[in-house]
Amino acid sequence: MVSLPTTDGPRRRLRRTFSTRGEAEAFLGEQSAPLFSLSAELTVADLLDGWQDWVRRKADAGQLAVSTVELYELCVRHLRGGLGTRRAVDVSVDELERFLACQLERLSGRYVVMQRNVLNQAYRWAQRNRLLTWNPAQLSTSPAQLNHKPGVALTALQAQRLLEVSRGGRLHALWAVMLGVGLRPGEAMALTWPCLDLDSDPGVLHVRHYLRRGADGVFLGAPKTAQSSRSLDMPTFVTDALRAHSEGPQTLPEGVWRDLVFHTGAGTPHGHRNLRRALRRLCEDADLPVLTLYDLRRTAGSLLVDAGVHLECVADLLGHSSVATTRRHYVRAVRPTVPHAVGLDAVLRSG
Repeated sequence: MVSLPTTDGPRRRLRRTFSTRGEAEAFLGEQSAPLFSLSAELTVADLLDGWQDWVRRKADAGQLAVSTVELYELCVRHLRGGLGTRRAVDVSVDELERFLACQLERLSGRYVVMQRNVLNQAYRWAQRNRLLTWNPAQLSTSPAQLNHKPGVALTALQAQRLLEVSRGGRLHALWAVMLGVGLRPGEAMALTWPCLDLDSDPGVLHVRHYLRRGADGVFLGAPKTAQSSRSLDMPTFVTDALRAHSEGPQTLPEGVWRDLVFHTGAGTPHGHRNLRRALRRLCEDADLPVLTLYDLRRTAGSLLVDAGVHLECVADLLGHSSVATTRRHYVRAVRPTVPHAVGLDAVLRSG
């Protein structure tokens, strides 16, 4: 049996039956040459075409935002112009890094990093489909050093003050959910009542949707990643805030938004810009540093890490696909030093 390469659809296999082992080995030897030849002739443009088909299928399924797909297309245009005619197996790490360095001379660092990521995804698509084993993008380094802002994480006292000042406001339950459960803004804005169990002890929140923007406007799409679909226990203050929110006076939305937990007076989902503006005003009233929506999520993860909760548990709560992401963004957000001193002091004194 020989597996045949395919760019789409189910896996294909070529099967033959022989009387002896020698005949079977001869058959396998004959088949290996054309398979290798097919992979060797693939160009970078071929990989990009196949990967883009896969991206479009994800977008049609509501798993990618329109803006993300458009950014991918711009990156593909540059990659195709510089490397498209090259055989994929011939592209070396050094050649790719030189190409990216040239791109950095006229494009932003963020855009160059995105080009490298797109090419890496295209090669990984070929590897998943057993078209290639070589991936120069995975081994390359980006010439652009992005200086990401570390973000802000509130202390426990600051988080309590923010919730206290927001109490009684229309968005108090939303801030409580984002601080207490660490949802992404798109997850919190897409929360529906069927995904909440307020009667259990503790209350349970199921992340099943993500607010996405498509060609026809916003819609409830699939979670960001496979790990993002998760069920979470809620702290008591979150459950209480949601229960009060459900009993408060509000105009219930209709149509596709009828189950939405957080919505505007018109019964539609909140926009990111309006929520950022509301959070900025809340921070001013509470005399706190100006926060972004993601800073509330960062605060939730950082406080748990600082309290000694294991990184794997925090990563599961936040829906991270890798603990490395949790470590990079949350470990030192509240406590900037490595918290080893007390433990080491105890060990040495006990001796």
